[in-house]
Amino acid sequence: MSKCVNIDWLECYCLEDPITYPHDAEFFRKHGWSVREREYGTPMYHEMFTLINAFGEDEIEIRRKPKSDNRDMHGLFDPNSCHVRLCNRSCYYDTPATFLALFLDRHGLCYQRISRIDICLDFVRFDFGDWPHRFMKRYMEGKYAKINQANISAHGSDSWDGRVWNSVSWGAPKSMIKTRFYCKSLELRQVKDKPYIRQAWKACGFIDDEYTFEKQQPDGTLKKVDVWRVEFQVKSGTKNWFVIEEDAGKKTQLRSIRNDLSVYASRADVYRIFLSLAQHYFHFKKYRPDVRKDRCPDKPLFQTADIRNWYKLETVRGTGTPPPSVDKLLERIIQYRNSHPMPEIYKACNVLIEQLEFERRSAAINHPWPVEEIQLLRHLISIRIKGTGNSLSQDLEETKALMNFESKLFPD
Repeated sequence: MSKCVNIDWLECYCLEDPITYPHDAEFFRKHGWSVREREYGTPMYHEMFTLINAFGEDEIEIRRKPKSDNRDMHGLFDPNSCHVRLCNRSCYYDTPATFLALFLDRHGLCYQRISRIDICLDFVRFDFGDWPHRFMKRYMEGKYAKINQANISAHGSDSWDGRVWNSVSWGAPKSMIKTRFYCKSLELRQVKDKPYIRQAWKACGFIDDEYTFEKQQPDGTLKKVDVWRVEFQVKSGTKNWFVIEEDAGKKTQLRSIRNDLSVYASRADVYRIFLSLAQHYFHFKKYRPDVRKDRCPDKPLFQTADIRNWYKLETVRGTGTPPPSVDKLLERIIQYRNSHPMPEIYKACNVLIEQLEFERRSAAINHPWPVEEIQLLRHLISIRIKGTGNSLSQDLEETKALMNFESKLFPD
């Protein structure tokens, strides 16, 4: 059986080229796309539409025209901001990251960063022979202990004969990395069928019949097979990857590479990233009473003997509030860019703006509130000062809806 590794979600934050602006639904129709528009936008954007390919399949989703732009520095987003997401079917192309990069380049969308990527591996058994459902049971019974990510949620069924677990996830709601381990074939049968995933399983040799999920056994009988998945959700707090070389147990940091679409160019690249994430976020120990976790023996699940170069996340780290000079410089660069629409100036300013915004996020990462919520609080204050003619409760509700605030920030 070959490895069934895929990207399951890929979304980027981009800026529309000011020369070809606006990149609305009509723009893409003129470029030969069929477009399905949604009558309403999202909490962040006025417009949302889906591009449909020649086979009638949803291929790319675009959200654009921010509801709060920074033309006057009271808004949050660049007026040319947009988010571009591959629809789920498109994520299962052979090279989805390259496909998305080419799409952005051809349509004048300036890539800024990956806002979310989900990487997954499907399998019938772990590399060392463990059956996933038995491993899940033993983990839930406390026979194994997981390293990192203490927050856990699980789903299953309870009966007189005992509990059966089919899904468990780790990571706090606002974690940069979330990990999920679950029975994917059960999800396809009970929640939403995705034929292209079943076809991928057949191509990898997991099943012989993509409709019944059956596999012919050595004795000639047919047996229904459960396919399991380990999935990592990586959000935009990821700045770079450190490339780590391991030789005879010695680890040497070689270089740092930017977390952009080129990192995920091939399935081999995606698989290396998956194994690197699994080393840290799907790492289990055999539980031993009264023994420190780090001294308990490892529980090997995935074969990594052939991997010498590992990737390690370089995350956003900060020390508090960014210096006022950063905000002032950012404001002036944005004003300069918006008043000089020449492409060369626009792109050069965007490079500086991206770095300054990263520094702001880095400085704010240890703040008890996410930076987006602090910015929106500032936005609420600014619109109240300017006066909108609305009541406080109306402005409050619009601001809360803008980023779908949690009630703890603005209690009713």
